Amino acid sequence: MKHNNLTLKQEAFCQAYIKSGDGSKAYREVYSCDKMKDKSIWELSSKLLKNIKVASRVEELKADVAVIAKEKFNITHEEILNHLNILRNSRIDEYVEIKKGKLVFKDFDKLTKEQLMCIESVKQNRFGDIEIKLHGKDWTIDKINKHIGFYEKDNFQKAPIDFGGEFDDAKEKRLKELLEKASKLNV
Repeated sequence: MKHNNLTLKQEAFCQAYIKSGDGSKAYREVYSCDKMKDKSIWELSSKLLKNIKVASRVEELKADVAVIAKEKFNITHEEILNHLNILRNSRIDEYVEIKKGKLVFKDFDKLTKEQLMCIESVKQNRFGDIEIKLHGKDWTIDKINKHIGFYEKDNFQKAPIDFGGEFDDAKEKRLKELLEKASKLNV
């Protein structure tokens, strides 16, 4: 079955990309990559994401997800950014304290709801020590940047997608913005 003239694998790639937001991860999930280097996978996934049919399908799926998030779960952009900002600002020292010269974890029942949501995992290692892992800063900042469209603006400068003239107005607008910014820097 084809969707927008995509192959089954292209459609599966689009679906996987929407789930993870990571082109390389989506590519590995759909295509055989056992003997491929990470760089090759990244290059192939980037090329696939620039394909006009794939890019259009990804945008369709993003729109579908946004509608579901809004209608079914009442999730807003503001709520998502607020959640990501809480993760971005989390600090490990909010979870530990020094008692009798030893570093110990604070009681979980004393942590706030926001602090608890920042914990990615808690596990006991083979020596019996408890390990706590917070959501990664780099991951969180990357998600914020993707959500606010930071990378899309940057992509117009680096490697524009050829949409057959469809987005000439957007390119012109972005070029004008960059020229204005550059002229302010020269003042």
